[in-house]
Amino acid sequence: MVRIAQFAGTDAEACYYGDISHQENRALVNLLDIDMRQLDPEVDPREEFAAFALVDHSRPGVNDSLPMDIEPVVVVDHHPPREAIDASFVDLRDDVGATSTLMVEYLDQFGVTPATRVATALLYGIRIDTRDFTREVSEADFDAAASLLTHVDPEILDRVESPRLTAEVLNVLARAIEARDRRGPVVASCVGEISDRDALAQAAERLLDIEGVHTTLVYGYRDGVVYASGRTRGADLDLGETLREALDQMGSAGGHADMAGAQLPLGILADVGDDSTESLAEIVHDTIAGRFFEALEDAPETLHRATGRPLPFPDED
Repeated sequence: MVRIAQFAGTDAEACYYGDISHQENRALVNLLDIDMRQLDPEVDPREEFAAFALVDHSRPGVNDSLPMDIEPVVVVDHHPPREAIDASFVDLRDDVGATSTLMVEYLDQFGVTPATRVATALLYGIRIDTRDFTREVSEADFDAAASLLTHVDPEILDRVESPRLTAEVLNVLARAIEARDRRGPVVASCVGEISDRDALAQAAERLLDIEGVHTTLVYGYRDGVVYASGRTRGADLDLGETLREALDQMGSAGGHADMAGAQLPLGILADVGDDSTESLAEIVHDTIAGRFFEALEDAPETLHRATGRPLPFPDED
């Protein structure tokens, strides 16, 4: 988006809130020396910026810390939200697998040849969002990837996609496997207290590799907040809507059809944990898993993409 702004003669900065905690994302930014600015959520960005473009998400205050009353000028995402978006330019398409594919299309339309840094980052984005061309992939994703190949740095791309895992990620994954509550093709797992929120997403992704599992939810807590991350693969299930139905009344929940998350104040659960014979982790698990599995049972019939037949959802393995 910054490259497109340069083409249009407009000053722009790539900005983000929070931490870049995923190992692959950190490697991408560091190895490609991408210039990104971390914003302070306590400072209103309108004091410095005249306009805002949202990339790969569509609403201020959802998946970022922008004030919710900001009206973005540009919104580009490959998963349309439930609510209408008010912006001068809106491109929301669910017939492609990656927002990066849309950005490649813009560069091509403007006749802008991407530099190695931009091309490598875009190809990584396509491969990650489509899970290396196996998830929600479209012909446009393949075409965009092919057009980037001559411009990327394959050595850097290989190093980005093969980062070392931190001890925290491995610990969370181990706890997620040990504490898994499996009911048919769905797994929910409470990993207790965490120090790295992004480890939840990585554990949720890895649990999908269990034979016969198509949906996972991994959750833990830190600093008085319960964080949850979910993934689904190979089922006609809108995970974002399911999590919103299950957990939105307790905090904030939602996301895409195949990946979603939630943030819930620990609140009363922590108080109950002080007086209960159950551990706090058990209380959190019982509450979150109970609501999650109940929402799945009430969701529209889950069908196998290939056969069109309902997937089994028994109470036990």
